[in-house]
Amino acid sequence: MEPVIIASGILLAILVTVSYYVTNGIGSMGAPMRQFALFLMNKAPVGLVDLFKDEPGSGSRTWMKYGTGWFLLAVICGFIGIWHKYDPTALDSLASIGWSYDDGSALADFTSSVMGIAFTYLLVGGCLVAVSRTGENRLASEANASMVAVLYTASMTLSLILIPIVFRFLDLSDEQSIRDLITLMTTYVVSSLLFIALLMNVLATYSVRGEGTSSVTAWFLIMAIIARLVASLYYVLGELTDNTQMVWLSERVLDGWVPLALMFALAYHVIPHAAKAPVWSASLLNANMILLFVTVPPFFMTEANAGELLQNVGALLLTFSMLPLFAGSINLLVTASANSGNVLKNPGSLAATLAMFLLPIFAVGGYFTGMDTLTGTDKMLTMSTTIDDGFMFTVGGLMMLSAIFSSYPLAAGKQLADASRGSMAAWFMMFGGLAATITMLIGDFTQKAVLDSGVEDAVASTSGFYLTAAAMFYLVTIAVVLAALVLIRTGTSTQKLKEVASAESDVETYTLVGGTTTTIQQLIGRGVGINTTLVVGDSVDDEGGSTVIAVSASLYNDEITEFPEEEGQAVEEADQPDPDKQLAMLVDYLKKTDQSVFEFFKSIDLDDSGSIDGFEFQQALISSDVGEYPPWELEGLLLAIDLDSDGKINLPELDIALAQIAAKYASTEQEKPPEETPSNEVDGGTEDVAAITYTKATLAKLKKAELIEIAKTLGVSTSGTKSDLTSAILSA
Repeated sequence: MEPVIIASGILLAILVTVSYYVTNGIGSMGAPMRQFALFLMNKAPVGLVDLFKDEPGSGSRTWMKYGTGWFLLAVICGFIGIWHKYDPTALDSLASIGWSYDDGSALADFTSSVMGIAFTYLLVGGCLVAVSRTGENRLASEANASMVAVLYTASMTLSLILIPIVFRFLDLSDEQSIRDLITLMTTYVVSSLLFIALLMNVLATYSVRGEGTSSVTAWFLIMAIIARLVASLYYVLGELTDNTQMVWLSERVLDGWVPLALMFALAYHVIPHAAKAPVWSASLLNANMILLFVTVPPFFMTEANAGELLQNVGALLLTFSMLPLFAGSINLLVTASANSGNVLKNPGSLAATLAMFLLPIFAVGGYFTGMDTLTGTDKMLTMSTTIDDGFMFTVGGLMMLSAIFSSYPLAAGKQLADASRGSMAAWFMMFGGLAATITMLIGDFTQKAVLDSGVEDAVASTSGFYLTAAAMFYLVTIAVVLAALVLIRTGTSTQKLKEVASAESDVETYTLVGGTTTTIQQLIGRGVGINTTLVVGDSVDDEGGSTVIAVSASLYNDEITEFPEEEGQAVEEADQPDPDKQLAMLVDYLKKTDQSVFEFFKSIDLDDSGSIDGFEFQQALISSDVGEYPPWELEGLLLAIDLDSDGKINLPELDIALAQIAAKYASTEQEKPPEETPSNEVDGGTEDVAAITYTKATLAKLKKAELIEIAKTLGVSTSGTKSDLTSAILSA
């Protein structure tokens, strides 16, 4: 049996096993294994991990910061590479310091490696933010995640930069083999050890999620890390045993499965959250998740170098690879369309949506050029390389921008600085990358046609295309520079992620009457801004003895009346929603729509984390017609449901709360006396109000103005609070 078949079977078996236990857990062994993982992450290597902060979000931020640095280096090298296709002598003046330019292959390989490192950093960092939200809003060990990020950069810097520089000053007989061995050890062995530590961190974080819940992002991330580890092992074994099939399989996993899995992992977190809607189709999601890992991705294809049977199987799997890519793209695009305005307004979700729009286009191009490479024809090898590079810099670049603009602010707990600049970067990345790729493809096709025709000066015939492509790619470079500036400004900003009062407000003056109390949140909810003038005035009594707070606004010109707390009595919060009433309305909504609590919970758990935060619950109340309430008015409702006081609502908590409110209102209805109709009209049709039976429960549902009218009819006192009026009416 062919080695590639055996290796593929082992890899799929490992992925299926890990997927099963990640989804269902490992029972009683979960807690001990988590404690063991925490011990290793926090203690090893001794002393080194203590150098890093363990504050929430620090690990994810470290990954994304380093990724941004590598990203800048990648786009600069990419621009130089395209420019040298136009003018190979452009940097010959640097020969005095050791610069040499061959046919461009060395620079191309270096650029591809650096871009892969940047891609891994930024998308892993973005996914770590999503995974942390499924647990306790932090990684199991933030310090360990930061340490792994630093060590990974150290190993890659040694392999790609320091080793080539050192070997320029050495004269060794077997220099190339030594360099290849060092590169093999640092790129695959050392990095694998680091990713094992990262995997332990992710699993330990994910293990504290709510029971019976799962996260699409976490699943994709775990599968990507497992696939990377197994593929790295296959690559080392293949190189040591000269098994080309093992090397070919590992390259398909490392260059195809892993990048695509990370892309979908981040996209399934960013887009639904921005759209405020669940993933559109569960069927397309399942197809995306399963078929991705049983097909051959169309990008970075190399010759199979196998028998005819294996080539045919590979060609079929390459064809079927279109299904998960199209399924994932369509699913996410339709999800984004549910709230396209909000998606396009957010730079992170905008970049992710543009990436999903372009992915099928590059997939089709990669399929046709990759099929040519797979079968060994090699008629379109140059064009295949162009599409692969365009895919990484355009689609991959957009997803990297999405991590910077969406995940980094969440990890830092701050508002995204300069969203307009972020949106500009996303559009620059899309148009620059796509235009450069198309222009390069035209140049490659022209060059091939000129060479096939026997014309000697093929370079002169295509130089204009490469010049244009370099100019277009310059937009990509600018986009990354803008993204780096946004990241720096966000990190140094003092504006927290929570919504704050705007400096602009329609309310010019807000008058507070002496003796009353209010909160900043309540003032913001009434339209008060930073520049609003607060005036403390005198108390004014109305007919009921209540205090009036006047609001003077240029646009509204309205008045707000509040009733301050009286001694010995509870405050009547007219502006605060009644938690019981809201929950009762939610129960009625579930009955009308014939939904179970489980179905409702899954539909509003936008990030599939197993818990609902305040934002998600706010959107759920809006969609269920319960009402649109600002976050500060939801505080009481959240406290009523959140039994463990962790700031989030899980499925058991919501189920218990709704069951209790349903039972409460059911018992209330049973205790109510039969409704009595007003007595027959007496003397000209006057209604005998006294004959109507009032209870404390029915009066509690009435407004104060209604209670005053009843009190007037009954001839009792109309002054005082709602409680006073209720007592007077019941006494009468």
